[in-house]
Amino acid sequence: MESTSARELLHAALEDSEKEVREAAAAALDRLEEACSVERLLANFQSEDLKTRVQAVDGLGRLHGRRACEALRTALEDPLVDVRAAAARALEEFPQPSLLEPLMRRLEDSDSLVRRTAIRALGSCQDPRMAAYIETMLDDPDPLIVRDALEALGRLGSGHLARVLPFTGHADPSVRCAALRLLPVIVESERD
Repeated sequence: MESTSARELLHAALEDSEKEVREAAAAALDRLEEACSVERLLANFQSEDLKTRVQAVDGLGRLHGRRACEALRTALEDPLVDVRAAAARALEEFPQPSLLEPLMRRLEDSDSLVRRTAIRALGSCQDPRMAAYIETMLDDPDPLIVRDALEALGRLGSGHLARVLPFTGHADPSVRCAALRLLPVIVESERD
């Protein structure tokens, strides 16, 4: 059956007298639309135009299917910084458990924007195991990376007091603020 006729059939079923049929038609229509979106986004991801590729990665980040995850995994390893950063940013909003390992590799990226975005994405994943990886970023010389790492540890509800305390006196005020905000989180987690 051609997708156009399937789409027409599903649209007609949205008017069915039975609620169960309307709900099934709506769910099937959503799946069909998502499949079409994935195809469009995958085609755009292959574009030579950087803006088109980045927009495709952003769109793929909102989808949760296997093919979208595979494309995001590829985007995390892309030679272009903007594409890698877009993939990490997409995972910040919708962390995919299957992509945590490739995302952790971005903590070693040569570009600080990619590292910062990967830190924020890992901090959003709600997986406390990521705290140990994020904590290693506290040694980075870039204060923005240190600040993002402290904030990510706060979102994960984790951190070691002895490791964080020195940052309360850091030269950069944003790092000091992030460390101070993290202290009650650490104290509370140590009580539990």
